[in-house]
Amino acid sequence: MEAKRKVTRLSREDRTRAILTTARHVFESKGYEKATVAEIAKQVGVVEGTVLHYFPSKRALVIAVTEAFYAGLIEGLQKGVEGIEGFRNRLHYIIHSHLSALDSNSALCAVILSESRGLDRELAQQVHDFNRRYAGILMKVIAAGQDGGDIAASVSPTLIRNVVFGAIEHYLWDIVAGNKLGSSAEVAGQLTSLIIDGVGVGHAGIDADADVRTLVAKLNRMIN
Repeated sequence: MEAKRKVTRLSREDRTRAILTTARHVFESKGYEKATVAEIAKQVGVVEGTVLHYFPSKRALVIAVTEAFYAGLIEGLQKGVEGIEGFRNRLHYIIHSHLSALDSNSALCAVILSESRGLDRELAQQVHDFNRRYAGILMKVIAAGQDGGDIAASVSPTLIRNVVFGAIEHYLWDIVAGNKLGSSAEVAGQLTSLIIDGVGVGHAGIDADADVRTLVAKLNRMIN
């Protein structure tokens, strides 16, 4: 008599993890538009209805994948910053960590960035919320830098944030296009120096508008 095959049932947590891991792989390899729940289910080894039981739509899946990705980034960045002293060192750590994350996860980051600019308002809002929490770590470092006298008080923290993440976004698209500016370590050093030279109290003068123009000009030379 043939022995009955033992069926191992995954826990809800393990099943959820398997679906999200597979969904991320499919989104990275095919993009959001071409990815299907059916393909994700096939690779997981379940029927499509099982995936939809855990995640009611493809949009819910990509949001969950994005949330898991950001959760890891935010936790790691927050812990790292807490163990570093000095504005310049903290700024460099944040920039280098983010660039390294893009290097390692460029396919997923390209999907997130592309879809967050689409017509799906819910998805765009979710990504905006994740970005706000992530960028909030940098904003706290900038605020501490101004309180400690490392950054000219006349310079807008929002401007510094936009310069940092704007330059990093260009870096991502260069990775996707196969035209990287350099290693994450090299670019992190350059971008950190650009910020410090533009807004550090040793460089920022009385004319705040001139400082901003100088900073933007340096940024344009770096990313073009």
